[in-house]
Amino acid sequence: MHTEFREPTSADRRTEFRIMAIYVFAVVLSSGLIFLLAPVPGITAWVILVALATFLLVRWNARHSGYRCAYCGHEFQVSVLTEMVSPHGPGGGGWKYLRCPRCDRKSRARVLVVID
Repeated sequence: MHTEFREPTSADRRTEFRIMAIYVFAVVLSSGLIFLLAPVPGITAWVILVALATFLLVRWNARHSGYRCAYCGHEFQVSVLTEMVSPHGPGGGGWKYLRCPRCDRKSRARVLVVID
């Protein structure tokens, strides 16, 4: 199966912002509720909740994002683990520092959006 990609639009950026806002709101709200209700055992529950929410957020991003190698132009997706640990940054649509599976060179790969 060949996945197709496109450049991100302002609507894509708004969707990403909304998902991040929901994530932050959920973490802040849950931390307040857990620490008020059960301060000591609540810390463990909160850490588990934040870890699960972070995993779900990264998994969503890995499934909906692709990358274009700065050297050879190859477009590809990465695993959830790679998505989680690879450095990334803003600037003209964003980038992620990745090794291209085709040319095997590391570069600031441009962020793309998976076409559904």
